Amino acid sequence: MLVKIVTIYVKESNIKAFIEATKENRRNSLQEEGIESFDLFQCRDDASKFVLYEVYSSQQAMDDHLKTEHFKTWNETVGPYLAKPVDRAVYIPT
Repeated sequence: MLVKIVTIYVKESNIKAFIEATKENRRNSLQEEGIESFDLFQCRDDASKFVLYEVYSSQQAMDDHLKTEHFKTWNETVGPYLAKPVDRAVYIPT
């Protein structure tokens, strides 16, 4: 099992569109084999800060996700919405 946590800062004018695009990506992602969880969280104290919490059964599942059309569409769509580069980290169980 692998957990990927992605921290994303979105321009305030794009928050609603970002949420909509990410929810669509989430719906499609949860249909992929090897994705155990795929959640979006918005910071209570900073509405422009989001966290994607993704749980994969394997490295292959994580790699396969990045090749899907819905991920590519999401990535292209939300790129202009970002206020700064995203921060990604992958965690393993101990």
